[in-house]
Amino acid sequence: MAVPRRQRPLVVCVAVALLLGFAAAADDRHEQAPPSGEEPADPIDVAARGELPQQAAVTAADDLEYDPFFDEEIEAVEVFDPLESSNRAIYRFNRGVSTWVFDPLTSGYRFVVPGVARRAVLRAFHNLNAPIFVVNHLLQLRPIAALETLGAFAMNLSFGVGGLFETASGARLELLPADFGQTLAGIGVTTGPYIIMPLLGPTTLRDGLGFVVDRAFHPLTYLLAAPVQLIGYGGIGVARRDEVHDALSALEDSSLDSYAVIRSAYAQAREGEIEEMGEGEIEEMGEGEIEEVPEGELEEARVREDAAPTPEGPL
Repeated sequence: MAVPRRQRPLVVCVAVALLLGFAAAADDRHEQAPPSGEEPADPIDVAARGELPQQAAVTAADDLEYDPFFDEEIEAVEVFDPLESSNRAIYRFNRGVSTWVFDPLTSGYRFVVPGVARRAVLRAFHNLNAPIFVVNHLLQLRPIAALETLGAFAMNLSFGVGGLFETASGARLELLPADFGQTLAGIGVTTGPYIIMPLLGPTTLRDGLGFVVDRAFHPLTYLLAAPVQLIGYGGIGVARRDEVHDALSALEDSSLDSYAVIRSAYAQAREGEIEEMGEGEIEEMGEGEIEEVPEGELEEARVREDAAPTPEGPL
């Protein structure tokens, strides 16, 4: 039976709501409350994920007095920042936009969408980055990581209803992040100057270029028209802003110079990602290699072989 044209938007909204509800129910089944008497684990987990070159995923803290940047020691990182004066001006502009635009949007998003559904939406957005990951793993000569990421993407997309459910973990597959900024770093391209982008936040010249290249492999670039892409990326931005909102607010309220702290934190996160990429390359290259025998042990083996009795008679 055909659905009247006027009722089609309502049917689509109901279908999306049902999918989010199923994702929320699945997420609830996997969540377990900590045993009574035990303190919960540290709520802050700041680490760059590679979904986008300059983003760090942060789990919001319930206690805003806890600040990971100050309660845990962070070594000072020297960052090349020749544009500091203009960067600080853009940083203040971004904070103003956050206060007057993104914070109200985040509050409304949290009020309308339950937490488990928000996490399902974030998983779906993260799954859309898989083509970027696969291409960069291949460019970095990491075929095993590329195959694993491709398999996880296919499972989440099909059995996970577009990525709302994390089904790939059941097959011991996961999305392994990689971006073009890492690829450039792997061939020796330096970071370049530190830059604060309007609305997008911190990056460097190398990572900013990588961000532009990565957009060429994002599915939304080809599935949506240019004006609709802005809406799609805006939705992704709101979802990710919700993820980092509390931690960033605590940082800005508690630090004397939040600009300098964010700059150091970003530099450390990206440096850690580059190191992990190098470790992954070594692991893949070393899987089929023969273990090197020290020269002394090799000489002893030759002596024992010469001293061993040889069989008599014809072979």
